[in-house]
Amino acid sequence: MKNHLIIGLGGTGGKILRALRKNVFQEYRGNEPDQVRLRYLYVDSSKEMMAIDDATWRILGESVQLATRSQLLITGGNLNQILDNLSGHPNIQPWIGSRDQWKDILSSIVGETLGGQKRRLGRFLFACKARQFKDQLKQLAGELSTGADASVTFHVCCGLAGGTGSGAVIDTVAQIRALYRDPRMYRIVIYALLPEEIPNPNWDTGNYHANGYAALVELNALSVGAYQPHDIAERGERLALSDPFNGCYLFSNRNENGLQVDVDKTLPGVVADFLFQKLVAVRNAEAMKLLEKMENAENGDGTAETRPGSTAPLRSKRFLTFGIKRLAVPEMEIREYLTYRFARQAALQLRYNNWDDTFGFRDEPRNQDFGEFVRDGQTLERWSLTDEHLTLSRGILPEEINNKKWKPIVNEWLDVLPQLMGLVQTQDDKVWINEIDKLMAQRFAESYRGLGVRKFYETKLQARKDHVRELRRRVEGELFDEWRNGVKSMQDITRCLAALIGALEERLVGTDDRITRAKNNADSAEQRVAANRADYAQVGLVSQLLGKRRNLLDLQGEALRELYTARTQAEAWAFAKRLLQEAVNEFNALAADVAACTRLVDESIKEFKERIDARINDGDTPDLRQSLVRFYNAENVRVFARDLEKDRGEQTRQSQAVRLALIEQIAADPSFSAFQARISRQRFFDVMEQRCAQSSQAAHDALVASHRDRRPLLGVNIVGQLEREYSGRTDELKKFIHDLVNQAGNFLEFDSQAVVMGAAKTKVSQFLVILPATPELAQFSEDLEALFRDNFRGDIPVAIIKSETKPNEITLLGLTNLFPLRLAKATRFLKEQYERRLTQVDNPQRLKLELHGEGDGTQWPEIVLADERVQREKALPALMLAKALGLISTVTSPTTGLNELYLIGEDPDGLPVRTRLGKGLPDVFESIDLAAAQRLVDATQAQLAGDAFRHVDQRAALQAAVRDELKQILAERRNDFEDPVYRRFEAAARGAIQILKGG
Repeated sequence: MKNHLIIGLGGTGGKILRALRKNVFQEYRGNEPDQVRLRYLYVDSSKEMMAIDDATWRILGESVQLATRSQLLITGGNLNQILDNLSGHPNIQPWIGSRDQWKDILSSIVGETLGGQKRRLGRFLFACKARQFKDQLKQLAGELSTGADASVTFHVCCGLAGGTGSGAVIDTVAQIRALYRDPRMYRIVIYALLPEEIPNPNWDTGNYHANGYAALVELNALSVGAYQPHDIAERGERLALSDPFNGCYLFSNRNENGLQVDVDKTLPGVVADFLFQKLVAVRNAEAMKLLEKMENAENGDGTAETRPGSTAPLRSKRFLTFGIKRLAVPEMEIREYLTYRFARQAALQLRYNNWDDTFGFRDEPRNQDFGEFVRDGQTLERWSLTDEHLTLSRGILPEEINNKKWKPIVNEWLDVLPQLMGLVQTQDDKVWINEIDKLMAQRFAESYRGLGVRKFYETKLQARKDHVRELRRRVEGELFDEWRNGVKSMQDITRCLAALIGALEERLVGTDDRITRAKNNADSAEQRVAANRADYAQVGLVSQLLGKRRNLLDLQGEALRELYTARTQAEAWAFAKRLLQEAVNEFNALAADVAACTRLVDESIKEFKERIDARINDGDTPDLRQSLVRFYNAENVRVFARDLEKDRGEQTRQSQAVRLALIEQIAADPSFSAFQARISRQRFFDVMEQRCAQSSQAAHDALVASHRDRRPLLGVNIVGQLEREYSGRTDELKKFIHDLVNQAGNFLEFDSQAVVMGAAKTKVSQFLVILPATPELAQFSEDLEALFRDNFRGDIPVAIIKSETKPNEITLLGLTNLFPLRLAKATRFLKEQYERRLTQVDNPQRLKLELHGEGDGTQWPEIVLADERVQREKALPALMLAKALGLISTVTSPTTGLNELYLIGEDPDGLPVRTRLGKGLPDVFESIDLAAAQRLVDATQAQLAGDAFRHVDQRAALQAAVRDELKQILAERRNDFEDPVYRRFEAAARGAIQILKGG
């Protein structure tokens, strides 16, 4: 089982990791593929993509976000403090550069210190967390090798335009190689995105392209051994590294055929597809060995290009590039399309529940009248919103309902009167009327429900919030159950609550009339009570004997009952008024909760519509230029989805499943308030996507199984699809494969005019064609293999590989390796932009500090060959110094008698070597070959480095000799100071004198 640790540096690296994780999840429904062990480490100075709930790491409701141990945030380093105490930071001191220049740079940074397109700043941030990087690296690599093959391949992904990835890539590689020395057991492969020529708006803050060139220079220097980085994790000593990396893939946003892809959205997926095929899909031992050989530069001469006439390595050939083209049934997009169609249908059911046999659930409400419903007596009874409940004539709270002593107001006074009348009549009839007055007043003031009427309602008024919460619970519970069961939609509930609130407000307005009516009734009854009392006082003996007092007692009792019933109702309606005020507020709060839930559903309807519209939009003819060539019938997919949408039974089932899945999230408190409080937007979408992905897959399979004329959309083998599409049309299939192969190309353009140096072959290409295994279509598969082989150029080897993964696609992988950076078109462009950038600033040295990890970059070998004239001009100062140093002698030809200049030197064996240069210095400039020019430079540097010419007087004499030589050239040019040859040598003389001065 192969072990791979994929490291993402900066934003580009993070996006590649994210896309790869999604690829793996799509194929395996998890993060661990079969027979391959993968671990990840994402390093960035921005935490933008590191949040546990970052939605960009989600796929169909599942997150593939990395665990914390696979993330390293490298912000927080205080460079100002370190600059003030460099001796305490030996891992940073040797390379950080000028304190004064850094103070100037840091003063321009606002907010938290990020890479900011300053490569050395990115290196500093990485250095501050280098030990932590090593610890996490060792932990993850240890997990991979424990109980398995000990070897690990490290894949380092980054972009070269920014500050973080570009600034950290050298040290990342150096730290890995310092820990894991054996390049065969521990392979290191880099994947570096070159800066695109025209960046997205606001991406280029100045150093964008210059960073890319500086990074390439350092990668080349690292590879050839010219750059041994300081150990930024420990004491700062130089790391002696051999084979620091096995290979470095370079790629851009444009391939050889002119296809340009979006750097931000598309290219990370292209690189992830390449990594997936390379690490997961390709399991053929021969193919894996071929890939490793190319990445190790073992399929040809991998030695670096050297300086003419020297063995010193200058330009590494450990660079590669890749191309990938996938011919695929876009199964993931089809799966998403069906999922989002189902999700939108479920959302429409939740929102409106308005079915139409032609369209499925519609995006508009049904016409319903809820005004009558909320005023219906049965509804009010269920919700405890009758007048009896609002006045607490009947209980609302459970303890009130269960209190057997509670009776409705009218019943209370009806039932108590006979009891009190019986007590009164046990006494002398002279006091009957006074006693009944007293007992009824006492009942009202003290004994009504154990407190007296006023005290009872004062007490209940303090608990009115409990009452309105109970009222809400009853209403919300019923409405939520009906929503859960699919009876009512969000629209129904919204309108129902609006009607209820309107009805309650009407009743609230009417409470004053009810209070006034009760008080009027009390006044009327009180007048009868007074009249009865007066008549009772006038009863004589005869009247008494005729039962007059008994009749008046009965009349008084009835009047008192009406009096205290009315007084109680006046108190009750005063309470009901306050209760209704609270209830209206509470139901408005419930309506707000429902509105929040509704907004979430509305957002999902809109969002799923946008996702649907963004998918399955292809025409009838595949676009062969694209990296992913989509081979399917889009209209068939749309028709298939519409048929599933119109299946009422299926849509009712799946929308019910969605509702139940959502309610599971709040099972402990199934309510709209809990829904809006506990189900976040992300969680809502996740549940919808997860459930609808399952439902749409099941519905797809069921429809295919029940209808023989239905071809499946999912689980389709691309070889079978090709066989059906081109059955009986062999010539058309040949043309299709020819055109497909013809559009396959590397994501790096090469300079066809670049000089080929030496006998060793450079820029070696290889293609892998990965076909899904199809034993049931053996003959067609063989014919297809032959077509692919026949359509690649004869000088490009093609390997056909059978794969058990991704049956829905055929993948063409192109690899080109063994090329120096100078062969890439982008290199020359980036160099031009680098030099242009240096001319745009007032302080080029400070800019070089930003661009390079250490020094100013001139210490590393050049990666681009200047044209011959430019190289000769660079050698001119050395030519004049060589003449002054006596390394060039004038020799007279015995044959012609003409004088010629020769470079006099020795070979490695100490024998004399004479190199003919030309008749005079101007002639030498025009005719000298590059190897001789380089020998001039080397010989001059060697002489000046010796003891013989270190003294200031000796250097002054050499300067005089240079000036004399320049005077002689001026004389030869007829003392014309504007002569171009003279001006060229004047500039060379200035350069030579500057060298002698030590400049």
